[in-house]
Amino acid sequence: MADEKQEEHSINAPSKSEWTLRACLTVLGTSCILFSTVGFLNAFGVFEQYYAETYFRDKSLSAISWFGSFNIFCMFGGALVSGILNDIYGPKWLLRTGTVMALLGLFMTSLCTKYYQFFLAQAMLFGFGVAALFLPGFATIPLYFTKHRGLALGITIGGSSLGGVIWPIALRRLLVDIGFPWTMRTAAFIMMPLLVIGCLTVRLPVNTHPGQPKPKPDINSMKTPAFGLLAVFMFLASMGLFIPFFYITSYSISIGKDPDMSFYLISILNGISLLGRLLPGILADRYGAFNLTFLATFFSGLICCCMTTAKTLGGLIAIAAAYGFASGAILSLQGACATKLVGPESYGAAMGSMMAVCSIAGLIGTPIAGELATKYGYLALAEYGGASLLVGSFFVMASKLKQNKNPFAAI
Repeated sequence: MADEKQEEHSINAPSKSEWTLRACLTVLGTSCILFSTVGFLNAFGVFEQYYAETYFRDKSLSAISWFGSFNIFCMFGGALVSGILNDIYGPKWLLRTGTVMALLGLFMTSLCTKYYQFFLAQAMLFGFGVAALFLPGFATIPLYFTKHRGLALGITIGGSSLGGVIWPIALRRLLVDIGFPWTMRTAAFIMMPLLVIGCLTVRLPVNTHPGQPKPKPDINSMKTPAFGLLAVFMFLASMGLFIPFFYITSYSISIGKDPDMSFYLISILNGISLLGRLLPGILADRYGAFNLTFLATFFSGLICCCMTTAKTLGGLIAIAAAYGFASGAILSLQGACATKLVGPESYGAAMGSMMAVCSIAGLIGTPIAGELATKYGYLALAEYGGASLLVGSFFVMASKLKQNKNPFAAI
């Protein structure tokens, strides 16, 4: 028993030793991975509009959005498998496999001309690569941090926000200057060193031995009402979460705004999202991850409902900034919430289970929104996304109350 406590303390020491060189390198490597994967997916609005103007003028917004939504499905759905494999074998080979698949997917996309080819390369192959890359680092971070877990995860997920700022600007300029094929190849070459850094730096704590006998994931800890309510929250929130990321550019262009400035809205949204992922991470360590997640989801829903009230460029920028800040906390704190309900041996399985739930919502959420926009206009799209987030916020609060009936408890 004493040895077990000593080992747990060495992995999750709540002192300044949490920020060891090995832990910081894992945070750096995971941030590089999320910059290249989630950050790239956050820029899908650029492709949504570009494909509608070039390759797929005869396709609806809903049909085009399947590329991005399938990426989200792979990222979250594949996390269930990669989470279990990560718990058993560690992150090394998952990261190497995912790197090869993601880069190959982008290189193959550069050669595509038909709808099914784009789906196989950009949606499936790149999506499967993202699935293998996304979770291992994200599930390894909690093994190093207890006291500062929210902050560490916020810094890590901040890499995706930084990618969401840089990728839309870079892709837009590249598409104009060198055309689509070389844009995708250039994106792959940019990702290559970042993913290599991730492969070299994301490691388990030194006293954790993947593949060796160790405690099995506690499945019973994932059968509690609190865990189930959190899963319902993740499903509902994911139905609406990515809608502004996908459609704010096309909405801006539809009301006559400058296309170049409209593309920058995605970067503004993601740039402010970086603050929204860091600040709530710091506050969550003091006031509770569940409390901050409820507030972030509730206000994200309100802002999404108000998206179409913005008719001026200033209004659109304000909506993008406000939604970016509010929604950033949802992504950065979901891991902190999930890992509070299970033991360290089940972190990968718990986060993978949550993300598997999100995968279905991510797959169908944005295409449904695109179909609503095509048939009924962008107001229906915004109300659908906002309602999903608002309803979801009450489920995360219910999950918190199942753990502690005091609504002000820091959980």
